[in-house]
Amino acid sequence: MDYLSEVAPCPFTDAELMELEDNDELLVYVPDGISAEQFCELFGITANVNFAVESNMIRTVMVNEAHWFVTSASKAPELIGRSGKAAKRIYEDEGLHGLDLRRYLCFCAAFKARNGYFPDQTYWSFLLSGSYDRSGVSIIGFDAWGNLSHHGWMKNFEAKFCGSRYAVLAPRIELLPQTEDLARARRGISGNRGGHEANLDRGR
Repeated sequence: MDYLSEVAPCPFTDAELMELEDNDELLVYVPDGISAEQFCELFGITANVNFAVESNMIRTVMVNEAHWFVTSASKAPELIGRSGKAAKRIYEDEGLHGLDLRRYLCFCAAFKARNGYFPDQTYWSFLLSGSYDRSGVSIIGFDAWGNLSHHGWMKNFEAKFCGSRYAVLAPRIELLPQTEDLARARRGISGNRGGHEANLDRGR
């Protein structure tokens, strides 16, 4: 099935891309108009999600806008033991976003292409962009048999096996001489609002 007939231009600069390996970060592309169920089919991911029922419960962002993002290349999430609510505040203070289900699936595919296995096989990760049902949050990870497990949960949940993953959106809509010097948001630098120039996150 050919979902990737045309790839949108990457808005990150060459200098930003060269930093990724040193920062242990990964560049990920999310095509527009492709559902989470189609991504699972495309990437060969077996999931416990009943998409026919839960597709209306799992809200995702930027469905109609192809986009690139940068995230940690770690096989485990960060902020383990911190609630989803606390992690979301930390990310927002740094100009960062969270993952949603579509971003997470594309991240998993990019991670496996690089490492030969899927991430989060011991841990769960909050999906802090999008939402589950009215006020819930999705938590997600792979079980011991390599199946993707998803559950709707509470944002104030915290556990020693559950963490979060950030997404850096480029601080520009397109790469132009006038925009290439805009600073991207960076994890661990509070008050860096660089990612907010491209704050396109919104529910479907």
